Amino acid sequence: MIISMINRKAGAAIAVAVALTVTAAGPVQGAPTQSAGQVMQDGLNAAVAAGYPGATALLRKDGASQHLTAGVGDRLTGTPMDPTAQVRIGSNTKPFIGAVTMMLADQGLLSLDDTVDRWLPGVVTGNGNDGKKIKIRQLLNHTSGVPEYLDRVIVDAYSNPSKPFPPAQLIQLAMQRAPLFTPGASVKYTNTNFILLGMIIKAVTGNEPAVEVKTRLIDRLGLTGTSYPTSDPKLYGNHNRGYAVPLYYWGERPYVDVTTLNVQFSGAAGAMVSTLDDLAALHEALLDGTLLSPAMMDHLKTLVPYPDQTNLSFGLAHEVVNGPGTCGKVWTKGGAIYGYYTAVLTREDGAQAAVATNQYNMAGPAGAGVANLTNAAIDALCAL
Repeated sequence: MIISMINRKAGAAIAVAVALTVTAAGPVQGAPTQSAGQVMQDGLNAAVAAGYPGATALLRKDGASQHLTAGVGDRLTGTPMDPTAQVRIGSNTKPFIGAVTMMLADQGLLSLDDTVDRWLPGVVTGNGNDGKKIKIRQLLNHTSGVPEYLDRVIVDAYSNPSKPFPPAQLIQLAMQRAPLFTPGASVKYTNTNFILLGMIIKAVTGNEPAVEVKTRLIDRLGLTGTSYPTSDPKLYGNHNRGYAVPLYYWGERPYVDVTTLNVQFSGAAGAMVSTLDDLAALHEALLDGTLLSPAMMDHLKTLVPYPDQTNLSFGLAHEVVNGPGTCGKVWTKGGAIYGYYTAVLTREDGAQAAVATNQYNMAGPAGAGVANLTNAAIDALCAL
């Protein structure tokens, strides 16, 4: 597990990197003089030059879309990276889970101020953890203080693509640790928050979160490239293959095909598959009020500052920064999982940028490459 926060010289910082999620930004070189498409294409080319097999992007404004690509989506065949193909989206699963949770609250089926224990009695307990003191909204904006489970299972999951990891088991592993802080006292990104939200969705509706995501979001919004696998580790249809680089190697960088991947260890925190177009559509619908009432939109957009990051705040299932110059507020979510990285960025006026790569892990170009690519996406978004 890694944690990375990288500030932009212009004052923008894009969120936390914790294995299932990454959004990071490097230094801004000043206001771009190129077109948004040129800025983004340069970023994609730089990502491939840094070692990514391929990288893709989507730019959207006022109903017009532009797809850009660099590198290959399949190293064996040399097939170019397809900007419309499916990829694993890691923590970009979280806005789907957040949207369902807030829609249930809009229906009066739960309240954001309900405690975790109200729906999952006795689940968050031990070593100082107490579900009676944690509210649902604190899971959504990572102010709950619940500890992380991910590092306890990630190696096992990568080695065993079909091994079950029941959500309750993941929570039990997290509960072996003390809370990070008193609920509401600070902000700390943990994937455990959204495993709990998935369990709450099932407790409220009687359905698995994958079912609620499909009926409430995928079907309603026509997200034909999006799915929520619950056990099958394979990808089907048109998809870019995912790659990883071993932590230690000598000579030429080796790429390991990790397209087949355990989805049960990430679940409601990171199991979904989607396309850049579908991701942008989901974020648009979530942020423009299509899915939520005005009152719930106020909750979603109530921000809490991230400690020691003057230009980073958390909303509900989103992170927020201010773009350089007059760009204004940018709502963003990143997702990284073995083999893939995605990020979606949305301006207040609805303009969007989204990027994806088909390589992510703890070695190789996963560090500066991600930062530089996301930096390019911000600059391209602000040039639209």
